Amino acid sequence: MKIGILTFHHVDNYGATLQAYALWNFLNSQGYDVEIIDYRPLKIAWIYFRPLLPIKRVRFSINESKKEIKKIRFNEKYLIYISRAWKMRRFLLSNVKLSNRKVYDKKALKYYHDKYDLIICGSDQIWCLDSFRGYNSSFFLDFVNNKTTRKISYAASFGNTIKLGNYHQEISTLINQFQSISVRDSNSLKIISNECNKEAVKVLDPTFLIKYDALKSLPKTQDKYLLLYIQADIEPEEENFIKLLAKEKNLTIISVGKYNPLAQINLEAASPKEWIGLYSQASYIVTNTYHGAVFSIIFKKLFNVFVPNDKSNKVTDLLNDLGLVNRIFSDKLKSQILNNQIFDIDYEAVSEILESKIIESKNYLVEAILQGVVDNRT
Repeated sequence: MKIGILTFHHVDNYGATLQAYALWNFLNSQGYDVEIIDYRPLKIAWIYFRPLLPIKRVRFSINESKKEIKKIRFNEKYLIYISRAWKMRRFLLSNVKLSNRKVYDKKALKYYHDKYDLIICGSDQIWCLDSFRGYNSSFFLDFVNNKTTRKISYAASFGNTIKLGNYHQEISTLINQFQSISVRDSNSLKIISNECNKEAVKVLDPTFLIKYDALKSLPKTQDKYLLLYIQADIEPEEENFIKLLAKEKNLTIISVGKYNPLAQINLEAASPKEWIGLYSQASYIVTNTYHGAVFSIIFKKLFNVFVPNDKSNKVTDLLNDLGLVNRIFSDKLKSQILNNQIFDIDYEAVSEILESKIIESKNYLVEAILQGVVDNRT
């Protein structure tokens, strides 16, 4: 059986890169001929390419003379961005199988309409309508020939989208062409049920389905450290929390993926393997991302999460399922640090819940794939 995966894989983001790798790796370990469809919507590809340019042009219009003056501004971090993007790309090329043909628009994507027995849609926020990517029907597999290729989703997410709005009818029609649907959060489950009138199952993000010991590159530092994986701006009280935490535990602060003035060490261009290695050896982790929380749990680390409004659905949902809602930052955490109450997580209890969900998620995915084989034979 030949399987294609359609997901976010070409982005400059550790979580997106590793979820794509994890889904491919798990399916490959099950003996399937699987590849990631190398689809890079041109509009989105340009957004990720822009930071790699060495200069920025800022234009000022002068009304009096009706002339335009172009002021050239250098992008001081373009070498860092190039390095990180190259490492992300090298990681994918070395560790997963990508389709031979790279496509940038929906018309070219139709080439893959009958090239697979099954296409899996997911994971990540591929169905989010409110992000900078906007609505793209390709991620609902509208290009697939329903007579030759089955469609399923695995851990797909609508992100912070609450209502389908003007896209309700079109998305509902496409969703009902799927043979099996799984999502990774309760909000997405509700949308599929209420707006698409389709049954769905909630499963774990694919990053939970595999092990990372052979993949990690260990950090060079010998110091015990507090790892920051912060992608969005944080509030002053959150900064104060980080400083107090590092002081109380006598930890060096390391920031990965983005420069942070609080850190003694900034690793902005770490590779995915280095990123995993940093997670595996950290004494404490503070993040404001979904996958930042996921890998904290995978490596059984002490951690806290700052929850931005646009990530509240998925992060809170995950932590609630695992009994870890108390790891979300709140004002009372400062007093808990001073009273030494924050430095403990019962990972025995967490693992009991998590292992059960991992088994359920793996079984769902394998059974969803095999269901079509059984149906064809009967």
